[in-house]
Amino acid sequence: MTGPQESFPREEFGALVRRLPNYGRLAWALARDPRVARSRRLAVLAAAAYVISPVDLVPGFIPLAGQLDDLLIALGAIRVALDGLKPEWRGEKLAAAGLTQLDLDADIHTSTTAVAWMARSAARVVGDVTWGVLGAGADVGDRIYRAGWDLNRRLRGRR
Repeated sequence: MTGPQESFPREEFGALVRRLPNYGRLAWALARDPRVARSRRLAVLAAAAYVISPVDLVPGFIPLAGQLDDLLIALGAIRVALDGLKPEWRGEKLAAAGLTQLDLDADIHTSTTAVAWMARSAARVVGDVTWGVLGAGADVGDRIYRAGWDLNRRLRGRR
């Protein structure tokens, strides 16, 4: 890569997508485990409701962005629930779902990296469009100015 995460993290994101069923099993297990504090179980349930709800921060019909916000909410809620467990229980829950703490950390990092990549890409597109419009506007403005200047000189010459 040429700079700080210039391209979309395809391989990492692919690994995250393959682990999604594991995260679903983990979320279900955490939401049902009485060792997890009630408020943390509610966070997992609220995240699940957010994921399945058609109304959310970034609508699901927006490719990738609509799914990334759901993913970040879900992974964040899972992390909150796991952080409330004793380390041995946390490891037990992760192992039962076929995951590790490194998987969770890496997938949260991948998700935030993907969001940053999207933001940079959107800024680049908006910037290119903005500069294109401003450049065209400046060119048109320059032509109008020159035409007005020429007209003004001609009118003065007629006096």
